[in-house]
Amino acid sequence: MSNLGQQLDSVKSKENFLEKITRFIPGYNGYVNRDNSRELDTILRNTLATRLDANHIKLKNTILNLSQRGKLFESDSIDKLDKKLQLCVAKFKSAARGYSGAFDVVKVKEDKLNQLYEFDANLFDDVEAISAACAEMESNSKGGVDINPSSDKVSTLLDSLVKMFDERENILNTV
Repeated sequence: MSNLGQQLDSVKSKENFLEKITRFIPGYNGYVNRDNSRELDTILRNTLATRLDANHIKLKNTILNLSQRGKLFESDSIDKLDKKLQLCVAKFKSAARGYSGAFDVVKVKEDKLNQLYEFDANLFDDVEAISAACAEMESNSKGGVDINPSSDKVSTLLDSLVKMFDERENILNTV
Protein backbone atom coordinates (compact mmCIF):
# COMPACT_ATOMS: atom_id res chain seq x y z
CA MET A 1 0.00 0.00 0.00
CA SER A 2 1.49 3.33 -1.00
CA ASN A 3 1.91 6.05 1.56
CA LEU A 4 -0.51 8.88 2.21
CA GLY A 5 1.55 11.45 0.30
CA GLN A 6 1.36 9.39 -2.87
CA GLN A 7 -2.36 8.88 -2.40
CA LEU A 8 -2.90 12.64 -1.91
CA ASP A 9 -0.85 13.39 -5.03
CA SER A 10 -3.06 10.97 -6.94
CA VAL A 11 -6.18 12.77 -5.69
CA LYS A 12 -4.70 16.18 -6.61
CA SER A 13 -3.89 15.01 -10.13
CA LYS A 14 -7.58 14.23 -10.70
CA GLU A 15 -8.83 17.66 -9.63
CA ASN A 16 -10.63 19.85 -12.14
CA PHE A 17 -9.50 23.38 -13.04
CA LEU A 18 -11.67 25.12 -10.41
CA GLU A 19 -10.44 22.83 -7.64
CA LYS A 20 -6.83 23.55 -8.62
CA ILE A 21 -7.42 27.31 -8.57
CA THR A 22 -9.01 27.24 -5.11
CA ARG A 23 -5.82 25.73 -3.69
CA PHE A 24 -4.20 29.17 -4.09
CA ILE A 25 -6.49 30.63 -1.41
CA PRO A 26 -4.39 30.97 1.78
CA GLY A 27 -5.09 28.13 4.20
CA TYR A 28 -7.43 26.31 1.85
CA ASN A 29 -4.79 23.93 0.49
CA GLY A 30 -3.98 22.60 3.98
CA TYR A 31 -7.68 22.26 4.79
CA VAL A 32 -8.33 20.26 1.61
CA ASN A 33 -5.27 18.06 2.19
CA ARG A 34 -6.40 17.25 5.75
CA ASP A 35 -9.92 16.51 4.58
CA ASN A 36 -8.63 14.28 1.77
CA SER A 37 -6.31 12.52 4.25
CA ARG A 38 -9.24 11.77 6.52
CA GLU A 39 -11.29 10.49 3.59
CA LEU A 40 -8.46 8.27 2.32
CA ASP A 41 -8.00 6.81 5.79
CA THR A 42 -11.74 6.14 6.01
CA ILE A 43 -11.61 4.33 2.67
CA LEU A 44 -8.64 2.30 3.89
CA ARG A 45 -10.39 1.30 7.12
CA ASN A 46 -13.57 0.38 5.23
CA THR A 47 -11.49 -1.82 2.93
CA LEU A 48 -9.99 -3.55 5.96
CA ALA A 49 -13.47 -3.98 7.46
CA THR A 50 -14.79 -5.47 4.22
CA ARG A 51 -11.93 -7.97 4.07
CA LEU A 52 -12.53 -8.95 7.67
CA ASP A 53 -16.27 -9.21 7.10
CA ALA A 54 -15.71 -11.72 4.29
CA ASN A 55 -14.52 -14.20 6.92
CA HIS A 56 -18.07 -14.61 8.25
CA ILE A 57 -18.78 -16.82 5.25
CA LYS A 58 -15.77 -19.00 6.07
CA LEU A 59 -16.98 -19.38 9.65
CA LYS A 60 -20.50 -20.29 8.49
CA ASN A 61 -19.04 -22.84 6.05
CA THR A 62 -17.01 -24.31 8.90
CA ILE A 63 -20.19 -24.78 10.96
CA LEU A 64 -21.91 -26.35 7.95
CA ASN A 65 -18.99 -28.73 7.39
CA LEU A 66 -18.99 -29.73 11.06
CA SER A 67 -22.74 -30.26 10.94
CA GLN A 68 -22.45 -32.52 7.91
CA ARG A 69 -19.82 -34.60 9.72
CA GLY A 70 -21.95 -34.93 12.85
CA LYS A 71 -19.64 -32.71 14.91
CA LEU A 72 -21.92 -29.74 15.46
CA PHE A 73 -20.99 -29.71 19.17
CA GLU A 74 -17.55 -28.36 18.12
CA SER A 75 -19.09 -25.20 16.72
CA ASP A 76 -19.36 -23.36 20.06
CA SER A 77 -15.93 -21.81 19.61
CA ILE A 78 -16.87 -20.64 16.12
CA ASP A 79 -19.82 -18.64 17.48
CA LYS A 80 -17.38 -16.84 19.79
CA LEU A 81 -15.06 -16.18 16.86
CA ASP A 82 -17.96 -14.76 14.89
CA LYS A 83 -18.71 -12.31 17.72
CA LYS A 84 -15.04 -11.25 17.88
CA LEU A 85 -15.02 -10.79 14.14
CA GLN A 86 -18.13 -8.60 14.36
CA LEU A 87 -16.40 -6.52 17.04
CA CYS A 88 -13.35 -6.00 14.82
CA VAL A 89 -15.44 -5.00 11.82
CA ALA A 90 -17.43 -2.55 13.95
CA LYS A 91 -14.23 -1.00 15.36
CA PHE A 92 -12.83 -0.43 11.88
CA LYS A 93 -16.05 1.08 10.58
CA SER A 94 -16.67 3.35 13.55
CA ALA A 95 -13.14 4.54 14.32
CA ALA A 96 -12.50 8.25 14.63
CA ARG A 97 -11.55 9.99 11.38
CA GLY A 98 -8.90 12.23 12.89
CA TYR A 99 -11.26 15.18 13.02
CA SER A 100 -10.57 18.13 15.29
CA GLY A 101 -12.96 20.99 15.72
CA ALA A 102 -11.99 24.63 16.11
CA PHE A 103 -12.20 24.52 19.92
CA ASP A 104 -10.91 20.99 20.59
CA VAL A 105 -8.01 20.73 23.05
CA VAL A 106 -6.16 18.14 20.97
CA LYS A 107 -5.63 19.32 17.39
CA VAL A 108 -5.14 16.70 14.70
CA LYS A 109 -2.52 17.99 12.28
CA GLU A 110 -1.31 16.50 9.02
CA ASP A 111 1.53 14.59 10.70
CA LYS A 112 -0.98 12.78 12.95
CA LEU A 113 -3.19 12.06 9.96
CA ASN A 114 -0.14 10.55 8.25
CA GLN A 115 0.52 8.46 11.36
CA LEU A 116 -3.08 7.22 11.38
CA TYR A 117 -2.95 6.30 7.73
CA GLU A 118 0.35 4.45 8.13
CA PHE A 119 -0.97 2.69 11.24
CA ASP A 120 -4.11 1.55 9.43
CA ALA A 121 -2.13 0.53 6.32
CA ASN A 122 0.12 -1.65 8.49
CA LEU A 123 -2.92 -3.65 9.61
CA PHE A 124 -3.36 -5.18 6.15
CA ASP A 125 -0.97 -8.03 6.95
CA ASP A 126 -2.86 -8.82 10.15
CA VAL A 127 -6.20 -8.85 8.35
CA GLU A 128 -4.75 -11.15 5.68
CA ALA A 129 -3.38 -13.48 8.40
CA ILE A 130 -6.86 -13.69 9.93
CA SER A 131 -8.35 -14.48 6.53
CA ALA A 132 -5.77 -17.21 5.96
CA ALA A 133 -6.40 -18.73 9.40
CA CYS A 134 -10.17 -18.72 8.78
CA ALA A 135 -9.62 -20.41 5.41
CA GLU A 136 -7.43 -23.00 7.13
CA MET A 137 -10.14 -23.68 9.70
CA GLU A 138 -12.74 -24.03 6.95
CA SER A 139 -10.49 -26.44 5.06
CA ASN A 140 -9.80 -28.47 8.20
CA SER A 141 -13.51 -28.78 8.94
CA LYS A 142 -14.14 -29.99 5.42
CA GLY A 143 -11.32 -32.54 5.59
CA GLY A 144 -12.33 -33.88 8.99
CA VAL A 145 -9.21 -32.48 10.68
CA ASP A 146 -9.42 -31.09 14.23
CA ILE A 147 -10.30 -27.39 14.00
CA ASN A 148 -9.28 -26.46 17.55
CA PRO A 149 -5.71 -25.38 16.71
CA SER A 150 -6.85 -23.18 13.84
CA SER A 151 -9.75 -21.87 15.92
CA ASP A 152 -7.31 -20.87 18.67
CA LYS A 153 -5.11 -19.21 16.07
CA VAL A 154 -8.01 -17.14 14.70
CA SER A 155 -9.01 -16.14 18.22
CA THR A 156 -5.49 -15.05 19.10
CA LEU A 157 -5.12 -13.07 15.87
CA LEU A 158 -8.46 -11.32 16.40
CA ASP A 159 -7.56 -10.45 20.01
CA SER A 160 -4.24 -9.07 18.83
CA LEU A 161 -5.89 -7.00 16.10
CA VAL A 162 -8.39 -5.48 18.54
CA LYS A 163 -5.57 -4.64 20.96
CA MET A 164 -3.49 -3.03 18.22
CA PHE A 165 -6.45 -1.08 16.89
CA ASP A 166 -7.17 0.24 20.39
CA GLU A 167 -3.65 1.72 20.34
CA ARG A 168 -4.83 3.88 17.44
CA GLU A 169 -6.67 6.07 19.95
CA ASN A 170 -3.31 6.90 21.54
CA ILE A 171 -2.19 8.50 18.28
CA LEU A 172 -5.24 10.73 18.26
CA ASN A 173 -5.06 11.66 21.93
CA THR A 174 -1.39 12.59 22.19
CA VAL A 175 -0.78 16.32 22.36
